Amino acid sequence: MLLKFFLVFFVLTSTSFALPGNGKHYSRDVSFKTSIREKLAGPPTGWVQDPSVNVDKNSMMSLRIHLVHQDMDKFHELAMNFYGSHLSQQVIDSMIAPKDESRNLVLQWLNIEGLGNYSSLSARADSIIVKASISQIEKLLNTEYSSFVRTDSGQSVVRTLEYSLPSVLKGHVDMVQPTTFFGLRPQRSGARIIKPNSFETENSNVAGCVGTTVTPECLSNLYGFATAKNYTNGLMGIAGFLEEYPSPSDLTKFMTTFMQGRMEHQTYSCIELHNGTAAGNTTCGISGVETGSKIIPDYSEANLDVQYTRAITKAIPNIYYSTAGRPPILGTGENTNEPYLDFLDVLLNLPSASLPNTISISYGDDESTVPLDYATTVCNLFAQLGARGVSILVASGDSGVGGSCLVNGKAQFTTAFPASCPWVTAVGGTTLATGQTKYNETAWDGSGGGFSEVFGRPSYQNATVNKWLVSDKTHQAVNLYFNQSGRAYPDVSAQSYGFQVVIGGSTETIYGTSCASPTFASIIQLLNSDRLASGKTGLGFLNPWLYSNATAGLTDITNGANSGCGGTIGSAGTTAGFQAVPGWDPATGLGTPNFQSLLKISSAT
Repeated sequence: MLLKFFLVFFVLTSTSFALPGNGKHYSRDVSFKTSIREKLAGPPTGWVQDPSVNVDKNSMMSLRIHLVHQDMDKFHELAMNFYGSHLSQQVIDSMIAPKDESRNLVLQWLNIEGLGNYSSLSARADSIIVKASISQIEKLLNTEYSSFVRTDSGQSVVRTLEYSLPSVLKGHVDMVQPTTFFGLRPQRSGARIIKPNSFETENSNVAGCVGTTVTPECLSNLYGFATAKNYTNGLMGIAGFLEEYPSPSDLTKFMTTFMQGRMEHQTYSCIELHNGTAAGNTTCGISGVETGSKIIPDYSEANLDVQYTRAITKAIPNIYYSTAGRPPILGTGENTNEPYLDFLDVLLNLPSASLPNTISISYGDDESTVPLDYATTVCNLFAQLGARGVSILVASGDSGVGGSCLVNGKAQFTTAFPASCPWVTAVGGTTLATGQTKYNETAWDGSGGGFSEVFGRPSYQNATVNKWLVSDKTHQAVNLYFNQSGRAYPDVSAQSYGFQVVIGGSTETIYGTSCASPTFASIIQLLNSDRLASGKTGLGFLNPWLYSNATAGLTDITNGANSGCGGTIGSAGTTAGFQAVPGWDPATGLGTPNFQSLLKISSAT
């Protein structure tokens, strides 16, 4: 009945897009007087302006002006309840396409400012891309760009703290970037090289698990996918950013060391995405992180993701999507680094047959550092991708509830984006519970979790989270530090500590929820491939299913906690963070996967 209604709705609302110059034009008496659209008091926490660097104003910038979508509330309602059948992008666009008026007003403004010939429509006609020099963009936005640096990593960007738009564009433009969004980082806490023969005693509860050391064999026995079929259908996607590329030779050594060599499973495809274009490439080349004048390859995040998705998904095709975006400062290349926008824009423009069934994203940032318009735009794009039938899993973060528990001077737990977006499945972290006879897993203390300050709580988790708010007494001492009506996360969790990864030919130990996301995502891909083999559609947007039917296929983690704020807060020395308790909690979500149980539920759905 819902599908019949929607098809009628599509016929009635389908429109064609007018190309620039073919739509309605406005006379020059339209006022394009500008006013400040956004202004930051200072750079986000963790960033400082770098006065030692003079930005070359002749270097190029790719500016995205995103147009306001129509009827997003109606689309959200449909996407939340449209389980088992997926939508084409054409159908989605027919519902939410921006008004012709919005596009024409922006194009007229750009023509008046002399940038009409520098502008083009995005593939789906919901953005206008302006490729011009930084000095031209500064004049357009009545602003000034400067160099900023991240204090913990040295990552540098060219950004501004304020910009202006014509007042007449209010209600027509909802985001302009790159302006005030400073970037993202891998959700990975660190790495250390293991010394030979330094493994601890094998965990008596789980074969293949040694102390807190995790290998593919350990995960397969812990989560029950050791006997999964050798699927060859479907497509597993891995998101890569910040010029981090996987190493084919490291994958070969990983498979030889930890997967008995299984040569037939050592391949992956790589697609390079940049400014809305895609070019196929077997390995995406090898790049790295700039340190002085030397380029040092940075394989850790990419290798972790590729090696474990490859090991778990066996023969299922894997694609690594490498989205460019390390902005130059000294005048070479193009200033960009809006990774989610380029990444999602390309994916949403693909035909359904070319989309991955599952995507793992191990990157993110503090929600408080992400402009509201940017967060909303990206989250809406995730919603569209989920409605297309893609299951999107995102690491929940590696700082627990935050280091200082002060956000912009306010006593508040820190939340992560895009984990806080209600249209993705946020994956928290657990670790092996050594020395325990009752529990195999416990909450990892660094696992990000809490409540969004931006997004309200979605309907699919209302009952579950309300039950936790009422029944759990451990959080009452920290109630003032989180938004109880916000989107709660993580949704689920998986191992995040002690992963053995081959990097530069050596085995290292990695920890962080960037381990948990590809692990859980790969298990979801096994379910998706099984469904496809049975003639069914993929699971698509997971959360309504996880909070209802699939809860029985998850192992509830009831011990441990995430932490933050230096351990305690307040004069009474209250322990910061959230405890793992029976049922959903902000430390481990609904729990960790039991593949065989999830397979039965998925097959019956």
